[in-house]
Amino acid sequence: MTYWIIASDGQAYGPADLSTLARWVSERRVLGTTPVARSKDGPWQDAALVPELASAFGAPPEDDADPVAVAGTRATPPTGPIPAAPMPPDWPPQMISIPQLVSGILNLLAAVAWLATCFGVVIAVPLAILGIAELVAYSHARTTPPAEYVQKTRTKAILDICTALVGNVGSLICGIIMLTQMDEAKRRIGSD
Repeated sequence: MTYWIIASDGQAYGPADLSTLARWVSERRVLGTTPVARSKDGPWQDAALVPELASAFGAPPEDDADPVAVAGTRATPPTGPIPAAPMPPDWPPQMISIPQLVSGILNLLAAVAWLATCFGVVIAVPLAILGIAELVAYSHARTTPPAEYVQKTRTKAILDICTALVGNVGSLICGIIMLTQMDEAKRRIGSD
């Protein structure tokens, strides 16, 4: 059986077998709160809650086999610090992710509309970049650490509000909705 983990860079690493995960635990690359799943798409749970990993976190082993001594994996070990908090099961909040998706689409549509004017490229390029960034953030929301997601979404929400200057009222509304939901999102992940 193989497993995947989410590192602090928001990327899923794997597939890794049980012996590799046990080695990563002993190297402190995987903590008890590191999100782990049996497939790259989840469902995710804390590493300490995976029964097969219990012995790696200090629970008495069920047999005398040393899981760290078993070799061989195709997985790339994660680099950098591992997330300190588990991913909430219902993350991201729909009151943030749905307006982000809608705003991304509206920004791309506004960019296309502005291309038909004499100011086309000057206004269309930033709108297109913001729209693409929002769609990418929406698609990676489940694998981005929640605190990082909230921080980056706040910035995009402020930029969405600024798009009202070029007539994109829809993104203005979406930006306001996202900003009003930030405190609730931070409360859910236990961030200040």
